[in-house]
Amino acid sequence: MGQNKSRKLALEILNRVENHNSFLNILISSFFSEYQLKEQDKALIQEISYGVTRFKKRLDWIINQFLTNKKKKIPLPIWNILRMGIYQILYLEKIPDYALVYELVELVKHSPYPAFSGMVNAILRNMLRKSDTIEWPDIESDPVKHISVFYSYPEWLVERWITRFGLKTCLAICKNGNRKPDFTLRINPLKISIHKFQEELCKADISFQKSTYLPDMAVILKDYNKINNTLFYHNGWFSIQNESSMLASDFLAPTAGDTVFDMCSGPGGKSTHIAQIMQNKGEIKSFEINKHRLAMVMTEARRLGINIITPILNDSSILNNEYLNMADKILIDAPCSGSGVIRRKPDLKWKKWELKHLHELNILQKELLETASHYLKPGGVLVYATCSMEIEENDDIVLNFIRKHPDFIIQESSQFIKKNSIVSYKTPISEAIQLIPGFSGESVDGFYMVKIKRNA
Repeated sequence: MGQNKSRKLALEILNRVENHNSFLNILISSFFSEYQLKEQDKALIQEISYGVTRFKKRLDWIINQFLTNKKKKIPLPIWNILRMGIYQILYLEKIPDYALVYELVELVKHSPYPAFSGMVNAILRNMLRKSDTIEWPDIESDPVKHISVFYSYPEWLVERWITRFGLKTCLAICKNGNRKPDFTLRINPLKISIHKFQEELCKADISFQKSTYLPDMAVILKDYNKINNTLFYHNGWFSIQNESSMLASDFLAPTAGDTVFDMCSGPGGKSTHIAQIMQNKGEIKSFEINKHRLAMVMTEARRLGINIITPILNDSSILNNEYLNMADKILIDAPCSGSGVIRRKPDLKWKKWELKHLHELNILQKELLETASHYLKPGGVLVYATCSMEIEENDDIVLNFIRKHPDFIIQESSQFIKKNSIVSYKTPISEAIQLIPGFSGESVDGFYMVKIKRNA
């Protein structure tokens, strides 16, 4: 497949994300399943699709500066071709600029809107000649607009983060949210030791670095393609899971022989991690409301050689008397806005998760915590976690629960924080761990976790 065919597929993906509110990662995965693509074509499609989505507002600002007739209605596919062009000129270097312009103009000519080819040609060539003339909103007089445009975030979100975290931390979050994420591999100690795995990486000439927080458990790669679909994967030596997410299972601290419930288990990262910590001894009940995601849990467990997971198709927000007072430990990785993982899922920036949507999520989060509390044995502990930085999804949920349940107490976290050298952002719950991208480290995703114990 030629580069322009790859660009055509990237264009179709971008159009669908905007027209149908599709999730970018799921859409790309389905395209890769549908089309026979070389690795280099996949890489280009991912680069363009993620890059344009990540910097959409910044690209639009630039396009508008070079648009002579601002009242002219431009169809979405043409606008996305312009975004693709500006993004590749600014961020990609493998193809000469003027060859790139030619290929994108050809893409317009073969689209339903060939009459726009001249306009696209003019804007992209002007951009090449006058890129140093682009003007940005002034950060001193209008910090919200500057950050929103320059770092490509919706204004309401920037305003929210400045109010909550202050200007400096908001800038750190937005800068970090635009970094391409590394790939963190969680090593499977049931199959291989961390030291042996690192030796095998060196033999295969695959460069890596140790995990920031969990050096005995994980390594970080820049290029996953070098290890994907290799014996490393098929032998079940590793799983992909980001560091912040790994910390939640580590914080839960399950032990061999425990009965553990994973309330929202798909696609299986945390269930299998818990099983590894338990040395594949005990029982894990993995609840999941989505049949496909539950199947993914078991596929991953089999690949890793784990046999203590019982898959249960179940709505975890609804109490099931069958499981009352059964669990020693419970993990609730609650559905949330995902504001902490925007660098991995840049389309989340543009999703509708303002206050109304947060309120809908809050109802589900409260129900999950309430239900889980009835499944916990007296003396048992649960960890409530989200990949969010929003207080409505985190401290507010936990404090609301504790007020209603005096027989539950929040557990200390200082030793865990110290042991793992975690930089936690202070929240109203002093024992809560709130990771903030940029503030807590460059490779860190936004993540929240708090441990709650049921009194004996």
